[in-house]
Amino acid sequence: MGRRPSLQEFMETEVGSDSGPLNFRGREALLGPMAHLDEVLRLGLPEQTVSILKGTQIGMTSVAIGLALYCVRVRRLNVGYFLPDQDFANRFADTRIRPAIRNPRLAAAMRDGRYRGAASKGLKEFPAPGGSRFLYVLGLQDIGNAISLPLDVLIRDEVDDLPPENLAWSNDRLDASRIGLTVNLAMGRTPGRGIHAMYEDGDRRTWRVPCFGCQSEWTLEEHWPEVLADALADDGGPPRLVCPSCGAHLSRSAGRWAPAGEPALRSHASWRIPQLAVEAIRLERIAAKWRAARRPGEAAKFRCSALALPDAGESRPIDAALIRRLRETAPYQMERPPA
Repeated sequence: MGRRPSLQEFMETEVGSDSGPLNFRGREALLGPMAHLDEVLRLGLPEQTVSILKGTQIGMTSVAIGLALYCVRVRRLNVGYFLPDQDFANRFADTRIRPAIRNPRLAAAMRDGRYRGAASKGLKEFPAPGGSRFLYVLGLQDIGNAISLPLDVLIRDEVDDLPPENLAWSNDRLDASRIGLTVNLAMGRTPGRGIHAMYEDGDRRTWRVPCFGCQSEWTLEEHWPEVLADALADDGGPPRLVCPSCGAHLSRSAGRWAPAGEPALRSHASWRIPQLAVEAIRLERIAAKWRAARRPGEAAKFRCSALALPDAGESRPIDAALIRRLRETAPYQMERPPA
């Protein structure tokens, strides 16, 4: 057997995107999670979890698709790709996964699959002399989808929209695997819930951009808008990122990943990837969205989608702290509704 390609090599030769061959120019921040996933698979590290709290349109779903295909085709592992509902999953399989395959040989190796006890819709089979491996793209709104197929790798996209009870059941699909890799990714909307809670349980890696003027480092999303020099208000030029301390130019692609602390479990690595860390997303567009976000709800949406900082805005879940505050507020009484 020849040398197995790395995950990045596989993605750059076998996987495409809407705009052509997949490459990471302007998306250097994505290489950190990819290198970690590649190491986990190369070394066969068991029971690892990767959680990615992300901004929108950064390219992470393309990475997740490439990871799924790599695991099935190169690493010979069974993969489940879970999405919020079956209609979403059916569209995803037809419009995202099959078009992502650039290599005709890889496309020819994939066929609609059959597996005892599993619904055939969304089941992709990759036959090989050593036995078939499966990629199962399915919606998690049905508990049957959560428990029907044994898996080695579990990719859970749009985590905040997955039913929590079925999310828990889906973990059991990894019980018989020697790998048992779980990958969670989503834009977070509610602090302390969903993908944000998963990120906080990990080692909380952030993209830190150096200032070559004063040798400081900046996590851009945590210092927005201080890092923005909005030249549109001055000389009509494009906006740029600058060091809040000395005013020197900051290069978004020159950052490095650094963990914020020890994870709850040593096997859990987590990344927060805002649009600001991805140079392929134009800073002009990010700045324009920020200037247009005048209402609290619009500002919250900007923080979630561009900064990858979950913000529930004017809405928040009913929790014990909120109920306690309501009870402490005079003059009304909280009573149980009549049966």
